[in-house]
Amino acid sequence: MAEKKDTVIRQEEIILAALTLVANQGVKSMTIERIARIVGIVPSAIYRHFNNKSEILEAVLGMIGERMKKNAIEVNQENDDSLEAIRKLLMRQVQLVMEFSAIPQIMFSEEVYRENQELKAKLQKMIQGLLKGLTAIVERGQRQGRIRTDMESRRIAIMFLGLFQPSAFLYHLSGGKFDIIKQVDITWKMFSRAIQPTNK
Repeated sequence: MAEKKDTVIRQEEIILAALTLVANQGVKSMTIERIARIVGIVPSAIYRHFNNKSEILEAVLGMIGERMKKNAIEVNQENDDSLEAIRKLLMRQVQLVMEFSAIPQIMFSEEVYRENQELKAKLQKMIQGLLKGLTAIVERGQRQGRIRTDMESRRIAIMFLGLFQPSAFLYHLSGGKFDIIKQVDITWKMFSRAIQPTNK
């Protein structure tokens, strides 16, 4: 008989099991039966926490979104230099992808962004939350004179997304063999030069 656990702990186990399945076999492989097998409970026990597969995916996106939001808040609070805060946020995003290799699959899955409007809205909210936190860091850097002011802060934030998303996808496609840290370091150097004020 499976050990009875606190609801929050069990939900976290279900979410992590879903991430494991997606990372190994894709979103379509994520079934209630397979999740239950990984967690070590009967399939019916899953329904005490989630009504269906979509709710589990929504919880997965929620967890990823909370991590992204927390990262943006923490780097902003911990670093007086806005450029350094952005660099550290970038590396935290990379670490998140390396920790949860299913993230690219989920974000690019048709089941998330095309077939399910609720999940699409959740994904959009997650990205908007990251952009909001990053825009605040960029605006602080503009006030400090560390980031150029002739570019809109939100445009710079959107450019930031392009620093790690393609690399995250290549990392996933290669089964973790693609050197994502080296590639992101190179793109960061180019990006940071582009957003800093030019010396006259």
